[in-house]
This record gives sequence, C-alpha cells and structure tokens, in this order.
Amino acid sequence: MESLIVYPQHGLANRLRALVSAKILAEYTGRKLFVNWVPSRECNVEWQELFLDRFERCPLPLSRFRVGINLYDDSVIPISLSQYAPRLSIYDQPDQIAVHTCRNFRPENMSNEAYADAKSFFYKKLRPVAVVEKTVEDIEKQCFEACNVIGVHIRRSDHLIFLKRDHRLVCPTSMFIQTMDNILHTKPETRFFLATDDKREETQIRRLFPGAVIVQEKEKISRNTAEGMREALVDWILLSKTSRIIASYASSFSLEAGAVDRIETDIIVREDALSKRHFRPFLAQSIKTHYRVLKEKGVKEYFLCSYNYRKKQLLDRLRDKPSHGDEET
Repeated sequence: MESLIVYPQHGLANRLRALVSAKILAEYTGRKLFVNWVPSRECNVEWQELFLDRFERCPLPLSRFRVGINLYDDSVIPISLSQYAPRLSIYDQPDQIAVHTCRNFRPENMSNEAYADAKSFFYKKLRPVAVVEKTVEDIEKQCFEACNVIGVHIRRSDHLIFLKRDHRLVCPTSMFIQTMDNILHTKPETRFFLATDDKREETQIRRLFPGAVIVQEKEKISRNTAEGMREALVDWILLSKTSRIIASYASSFSLEAGAVDRIETDIIVREDALSKRHFRPFLAQSIKTHYRVLKEKGVKEYFLCSYNYRKKQLLDRLRDKPSHGDEET
C-alpha cells in the first residue's frame, strides 16, 4: 500500500501543523499515514506523553529517503520551493513518500477553505492526556465560564531568530499593552488569557491589568522536559478556547491555536522594525549554538559541523545564482 511518512520538526505547534497537513494529504491521496515523531531540543517529549491518539510509526530512518525522489525536506529544499511538497506526494510514483517539515502543506486541488475546515476537524478530535485535559478543564471552569476571554500570546525566547529579527522590536510588549488597553476601554468586563514563555512579560502584564489576566501557573518554563511541553500544550488548548487571539508575529503557536475553532487572530507587528535586520539577537543565538555543540560534541565534531554548515551555505548560493541567460539586463 502507498504510504506517507511525516517527520515533524521544531516546536510543538510547528509539529502539529506538519502532522495535520500530512493527515489531510494522506487521506486525500489514499496513502497510509505513518508518524515518526522524534523529540528534540525545541520539543523534548514523545507524542504519547501529550496525546492519547495513536499513529503508526515507520521503522525506516529519514536517511533511507532521497530529496527529489521520495523526500521533501525543509533542511535541504529552500523555503521558496516549499509549495512543491504536496506535488511530490501526489504525482510521484514511489510507494513510500517522506516529508520532513514544520510547515503547512496541502493537496494542490484542495481549496484554502476546505483545508482550514479539515484542519479544524482534526484538531478538535485530538485527545490530550489526562493531566493536560484536567488542567484545561479546571482553568476553564474557574476563569472562562460566563466571561469574554481574549487570548494573548507573547512569544519571546528564540522567537524570530530564523528571520534575523529582534522580537522585542518587531512585536514590542507596548503594542500588546496598547491593544489590551483599547479593548478594556470599550469592553471593561473582558478578561485575557495570557500565554508566554517569559516570566518577566507575565509579571508586567499582570501588574498592569490586575484582575483581568488569566495565566496557567508554571514552576519553570521549559521545552526540554515532558512536563514543560505538557504545560505548553495546556496554554495552546486554552488559547484555542478564547474568542479572539492577540498574537506574536510569525508564531505558529498562536496561529495554530486560532485554527482549531477558526477564531480571529490579530497579529502584533511593527512594520518599520520588521523591514530592518537586527544582528544582535542572531549573534547571541549563534554564540550559544557554537558553545553548545563544542561542549556536547567536542572539538572534532564542532569543526565537522562548522564545515558542513559552510558547505551548505556555498551550495545554496550556487543553486540560487542565476545563469547568464537568466540575469537581468
């Protein structure tokens, strides 16, 4: 039987949107779905530690597949070519197709509306593990009932590093505060459910809006433990149960939460800051990455990783360089 194997990657919401896309595509094309969910630094938890739903795992490693033949891989194919992921799975002949991604993708002939409906249906059917479900139910019962609750997602940590932008400039806290303040001026009874990965942001927002902010109390915010990821899942589910979401720019966490019940999602973004590159956060993240690899892998592996990274950069530049016939005149 023809099959589709998805290897979701990066953070929780990134993985969920890749998984739901694969589920929809597999059903649309009549392929059997396999889910190879591998924990990583961004989401260090097994699927079964988050959800009761079960997906069959394929025993084949990612290395058995080849880009351009039976594999679509985010880490190899440039972002500009990402729209070709579904085409690979529909029209190519191999019995087994693998997708290693964190992105949305859908059958080419499926409308945006149909895809959004299918995604919403999948998300609503997911069954979280008991401890997550109970925490969600308790907070809902205590804080959401008979209230108009608006979700607020302030993403910090490594946010926007992939764009080489400073998240505190692109989606500053002051814009979240102003938006919340405007809402309270017209609807003073509104309450806000705040999801953030920064305790300082949480403290500031709760101080400015006393009695109007709902949070899930956390001991320590971490993606590197199963408990931390279950707390992140609670935040994600609760965001999906609000009437509207005020969201950080380019964060899949709030966008996918909004997709559950197809609720309005307002993006906080400062366009003038977005148009500029900010090298300071990128440099800091780069230094952290170099130090981590050196500490964990040793000098030999560090230089090997550095060599492979530079080699990939060179190959990407050669691939993107136009031929003489394509150059502008």
